[in-house]
Amino acid sequence: MPALSLVGRGICAGYPRVIEISGSQSRPKRTAVQVARAVGAGRGISEALRHLDAHGSGPDGVIVADALARFLVARCESRHAGWRVVRQVVVDSAADAPWEKCARRAIPAVTEDLLRISAEDGQTRLVRVQHAAAERRAEQIARHVDHTAVLADLGLDARAVSAERWANALSRAVSARSREQVARAVELALRD
Repeated sequence: MPALSLVGRGICAGYPRVIEISGSQSRPKRTAVQVARAVGAGRGISEALRHLDAHGSGPDGVIVADALARFLVARCESRHAGWRVVRQVVVDSAADAPWEKCARRAIPAVTEDLLRISAEDGQTRLVRVQHAAAERRAEQIARHVDHTAVLADLGLDARAVSAERWANALSRAVSARSREQVARAVELALRD
């Protein structure tokens, strides 16, 4: 049985060899304000990270970085296990911390982190910036927590600690996944 030729039968004769996609079929790029609005509604996070990678050093980079910072700081509660463990340790120590106020104060630092990270070579990963947001939240909450009470609650020896070292210790503890790991991370941070 002979092979069928589609071209010889006229089926493919009208088509060019390469099908080109015109520019009108691709979706137009969104502005920084549109990307920021989408992030504010909890959508387009990957697009916002790509936008920062491409345009983070531009004047509109701050708009997207601020929207992402707000999103990431709020997302720590549900998506960052280390932050939740540190938060529970602080709550268990009977600290009466202003959680929402500290979250709002962490946003400018997270915005700066996002701009710095996006300026580095490579693609900005959500995991990395989410962790940065958790660290900044821990630094802010450290100001309102009695470190001696937390150290005692974790079974660590009480010691004099500067506010800066205490904030650094809690910030490093957000890598932990358990109360014991928080205790080890705080101990190591205060020992350095």
